[in-house]
Amino acid sequence: MRRVDLFAVLCLAGATLSWGATPVMLRALTTSVPDGFTANAVRYPLASLLYLPWLIHGVRQGVGRRFWLIALIPAAINFFGQTLWGIAPYYLSAGMISFLLRFSAIFGILGAFIFFPDERQLARSKVFWTGTAMALAGFIIMSWAQITQVAGASWTGLIIMGFCALCYGGYGVSVRYVVGNHNPLFVFSVIGSYTSVALILAAPLGRPESLLEVSGATWLLLVISAVVGIALAHGMYYAALQRLGAAVSMLMLSVTPFVTIVGSRAFLNEHFTAGQWLGGCVLVLGATVAMSAQQHLPHHPPADPHETANE
Repeated sequence: MRRVDLFAVLCLAGATLSWGATPVMLRALTTSVPDGFTANAVRYPLASLLYLPWLIHGVRQGVGRRFWLIALIPAAINFFGQTLWGIAPYYLSAGMISFLLRFSAIFGILGAFIFFPDERQLARSKVFWTGTAMALAGFIIMSWAQITQVAGASWTGLIIMGFCALCYGGYGVSVRYVVGNHNPLFVFSVIGSYTSVALILAAPLGRPESLLEVSGATWLLLVISAVVGIALAHGMYYAALQRLGAAVSMLMLSVTPFVTIVGSRAFLNEHFTAGQWLGGCVLVLGATVAMSAQQHLPHHPPADPHETANE
């Protein structure tokens, strides 16, 4: 039986809280920042600057050329996912965005089982599937309001979030492959830098000149959303992926809509029902049960995914 990796669990909880709060901030930014391309061109480079010490340290340590090349894969996926994520608040509510994004867990779990033999052990775990079923039930109960509103939602927004969920499902799997035994903060410093360059190049698709007119409060919210939703969230998520794997990490992130709903109720005055409370609690419990499945698996030394992914 494995010991509970408390550090990884806390990192995953922190990433869940950070990403749960982000749609609320992005939705608030839509009133003063005219488009997602402009917001992304500011938020990601700001977040990446915080990782500059790890980038410099990694370069000095001397990382092989192969790493710099394969890091382009999650960076490319992240660019498309982040672009869609930045555009979505202009078409959908914060709650709807968070709800639709969680379909990424399906793609992430399937990808983890396909590419990582060490994660396939979970597919034979009754505890994992019991927790997954509970999390799914809680997710449906909690998100029922969003489910009933899907038919009336913007089709453009639904398509955007469908592809966004697919991107982030692939993102988690590709990051787990790239991170290997490297320092996860260094890995994000590289992927974040690649992504930032691409987002800056895409900025002219929006109205970056509008940033000259925004208020100090808007700039503050841009900075806070960059730190919380990118710098903190991705760093903690990478650490969790390295220690817990993609399947468990992505399932646990299904809790983020619960965090978003609470934040929307507190800051955007969006409605919050007793059913959402109940569903959210069941969702959290189910995700916790699924994550505990790893404790019941045989303990093996951590495998390098660069090797196991090709078995």
